[in-house]
Amino acid sequence: MKILASTFFLERPVDNLDWVIYILVLTLAFIVIGRILFSNNYEALTNIERFQDVNDNQALFGLIFQISFAVLCGVILINYVIPDYDYIFHTPILKVIAIAFLILIFFAVRFVLGSVAAYAFGISHDRNFTLKTTNYFRVFSVGILWVVVLLFYFSGILKPVILFAGAVGLVVLRFLTYRYLIKNQPDKQTKIWYYNILYLCALEILPLLVLLKFLKMW
Repeated sequence: MKILASTFFLERPVDNLDWVIYILVLTLAFIVIGRILFSNNYEALTNIERFQDVNDNQALFGLIFQISFAVLCGVILINYVIPDYDYIFHTPILKVIAIAFLILIFFAVRFVLGSVAAYAFGISHDRNFTLKTTNYFRVFSVGILWVVVLLFYFSGILKPVILFAGAVGLVVLRFLTYRYLIKNQPDKQTKIWYYNILYLCALEILPLLVLLKFLKMW
């Protein structure tokens, strides 16, 4: 057991990684708070159809995991940001907060652009159904990111391998999200293949293209 543990987890006395532990504990605290406030949602995570029947506050439930997702992404991305603003964000936690804030803004802007695009193209979809489906898979996305952060900082596994495995897991969950949405969206138009393509372009691809265009201009 000791040999197995030493294979995955290494002691790193040189780097002060206490801040990583604090953030991992903080995100766990978010999850515990969600468990207390939305026990019905947690109990229904074993089956997505059962999760669709839960009528708890899905917006707040999703926000808890959206914040956790953004914070955990910030813990990873902190290793790849330019040091130009280190005089302002001089501690890792401040950098993580800044990155998480930008990610949340990105999600908000993408949601607005997606809603505008859906209205412009006349795409109808059940918002409550979409929210519940997104929340269901988002819970597992946060779980994947939590494990990725833990292994990234405290294991002997090569970082590119960890990041690649985590990215594959997130992409698969995203694929399952849209597969479930397209397959079960309560609308007859979802049976038409080109409508599904338009659906994906309006809600996912188009907002990203617009945001990338603004970023290049900026």
